Amino acid sequence: MEKKKRKFKKAVLLLFPLLIAYYIVSCFFVNEIFYYNSSKSFMAYVVYGAIFINALLIVLFTVKGFKCIKKNKTKSYVWYFIFLIIFIVGELFVTINMNKISSSLSKITSNEAGYSSSIVVLKESDYESIDDIKNDDAKIGIINDTENQEGYVLPMQIVEDEKINEENLASYDEYTQMLSDLYNGEIDAMFVSSSYVSLFANEEGYENIASETKAIYEKSEKTKKETSTTGKTLDEPFTILLMGVDSNTNSLAKSNSFNGDTLMLITFNPHTMNATVLSIPRDTRVPIVCTRSKAKNKINSAALYGADCVMDTITNFTGIEIDYWVKVNFQGVISLVDALGGIDVDVPYAFCESNSQRKFGKNTIYVEKGYQTLNGEQALAFARNRHTWPQYCGRKYSNYTSNDFVRGQNQQQIVKAIVNKLKDIRSLSEIYDILDILGDNVDTNIDRETMITGFDTFKNIIFNSKNITSDDFIGTQRLYLSGYDNTISGIYYFEYYKQSLKEITDAMEINLELKEPEMDKEFSFSINNPYEDTQIGKGTYSY
Repeated sequence: MEKKKRKFKKAVLLLFPLLIAYYIVSCFFVNEIFYYNSSKSFMAYVVYGAIFINALLIVLFTVKGFKCIKKNKTKSYVWYFIFLIIFIVGELFVTINMNKISSSLSKITSNEAGYSSSIVVLKESDYESIDDIKNDDAKIGIINDTENQEGYVLPMQIVEDEKINEENLASYDEYTQMLSDLYNGEIDAMFVSSSYVSLFANEEGYENIASETKAIYEKSEKTKKETSTTGKTLDEPFTILLMGVDSNTNSLAKSNSFNGDTLMLITFNPHTMNATVLSIPRDTRVPIVCTRSKAKNKINSAALYGADCVMDTITNFTGIEIDYWVKVNFQGVISLVDALGGIDVDVPYAFCESNSQRKFGKNTIYVEKGYQTLNGEQALAFARNRHTWPQYCGRKYSNYTSNDFVRGQNQQQIVKAIVNKLKDIRSLSEIYDILDILGDNVDTNIDRETMITGFDTFKNIIFNSKNITSDDFIGTQRLYLSGYDNTISGIYYFEYYKQSLKEITDAMEINLELKEPEMDKEFSFSINNPYEDTQIGKGTYSY
């Protein structure tokens, strides 16, 4: 009898800590799963269903536990404790994994936007601090657009905080003229985004801006980021503006501005699993709608004012409403491609390129012609390449012609290859690695609720990919904006043909289910001529 009582006491002493542990783990589980609650998605049913089942299990385990103890049968409560421990461990495992995923997604969908402005002078300048600027009454250039966070708003805060004489400010409509005046000695310093090196290093005449200038003061702040207001979800046809940030850092810069050399307008239809991809040449001359004058300029100059400005500018000239934008740091491409085990790409020519730190010599990246698996550094080199480098690589790797159009097509290949490789993911560790990389190298205006609506679409993509033997399990139409060269006041621009743009926008609207496709009633082919995948928008036009 005494032995039975001791067993009973031990069982009671074990029951309460286990039940408390289960209650605590269950609370964490409910907290984590609620992250995936979305009024826009079926996930709301999943979340509330999981919470209901979890609550039911808590009641059942509690009631069953006391019943087992009451019976005071060793076999009965031993099995109960085993099942309870299994459930605690299982729920803890699920909770930890959900936390890892939600933490990475929270980085991507953060509602904070970073802004940073610097005072920049020429390298040989005697100015070493903001005090030198104030004491000498130096002339400082500033953008006159009052809505520009990094060109005007933050600089005016610096002016107020540091008591700079406003009479010493020189007002400018655009950065390029201000930068030119700095180099020519017309002004002593300029207010500019702290990421100015990556913004201007690809511009003619400023390739060595990093070594020719220096930042003597910097101010940063974070503000609430505006998310998309279109109301679209990721389980219906939508548009995304993909923007490449070509910097030398390992994560997205704290600055809102970026160089804007890589712009892809993508439509995706989850009903048909079809996408259209348009690479927009960086020198395309269009009205920059977020500037005060709305004057025409190179489209990549819109990136100086942030992602929203680029999106509004592209919407204005294409007529296609853009639902979301995504900024991707090119440095992150290296980590992503390597995490995927490389990507398979048909390289059209042998070439060489500087490495991710823009260094040649022993750091030069060489890529052969042909279908092959590229690692991260090679993929980034392929995405960047638009010049030959005979001075570094010799004739074999310089025997080709490339430009912004070719580079745009190369980048489309990389995006397509990465998407194709995602279907090969087989383990949680691979998912975590990829999510960590995306969390550090991707920024977007897609909010958390909308992001969750993409879970069902992603599930369908992966499921469909397993039933398709072809690598291209997502149908892709590669679009091409045709145009001609134009030089105005010594500056090169790309002028697009309106006919080409019309064909492109028609294809996009069809994919978005905004327009019915026109049936081609005539079709002919010759067995002697191999089939070629035509690019919509590429042809001969008169206007």
